[in-house]
Amino acid sequence: AQGIPAAPTLPVAPTAAPQTSPDTVVAIVNGDKITAGEILYLYQTLGEQVRTMSFDLLYPQLLQSSIERKLAAQKARTAKMQDRDDVKRNTAFWAERVLEETLLNETVEKGITPDAVQKRYQEMVATEAGTEEIAVKQILFRQPELAIAAVRELDAGGNFDAILERVTKDQTGEGGPIDYFRRGELLAVFSDAAFKMRPGEYTTTPVRTEFGWHLILVTDRRLAAPPKFEEVVEQIRGELGRDLVDQFYQGITDGAKIEKDRKSTRLN
Repeated sequence: AQGIPAAPTLPVAPTAAPQTSPDTVVAIVNGDKITAGEILYLYQTLGEQVRTMSFDLLYPQLLQSSIERKLAAQKARTAKMQDRDDVKRNTAFWAERVLEETLLNETVEKGITPDAVQKRYQEMVATEAGTEEIAVKQILFRQPELAIAAVRELDAGGNFDAILERVTKDQTGEGGPIDYFRRGELLAVFSDAAFKMRPGEYTTTPVRTEFGWHLILVTDRRLAAPPKFEEVVEQIRGELGRDLVDQFYQGITDGAKIEKDRKSTRLN
């Protein structure tokens, strides 16, 4: 059975959302109407993975779920369950949850404006300005003595690619190129060693990680290009949304008169 989400969720536009008025009646169950708005709201409460499916594809299941819920509610009302104290408490709880969710979602939606998104993007670009990234080649050995022998061969004028080809063929090592990465994006000990070098330099001491012993050759070093707006816009919207949620709850908490029962730490 579907219901109101257990926690407030940011509004998500349905895939291929219907343009029908939310007041449009889509089914009548024993005289009670089910509207398009109820179906759409049910869709919006589903998990993110489910919402990647189109609304049209899910519509038959959503409608059937709504019919079943309407029938169950009718039967419960016939049994006068709505008059029970526990049902009244739960109904009041979910009514407040809907109010909370609606206010939160509308507040967040209003806050994620094009100007706010663009401002956050410019801040991201400014923060990342001057960030370096490097490209490397590596050879990974399982045995340290083989890594040390390879360093000596390089010191004597050996060719990194020739060593890599040989150890790959005899299965004493493996490796290859690693495309541009920034400091901290790989294992710290690997990244730290790589960023100490200039293009053409290699590690004269094998770098040990949980995978084995690495020889690292830096092939290029450059300033990272800022991300394109279209590549990060959804990330920015998500970050803004989370910030606005935090601000929302902080704002309604500040100045509120709150009294807590200090006598007990749990409910029995």
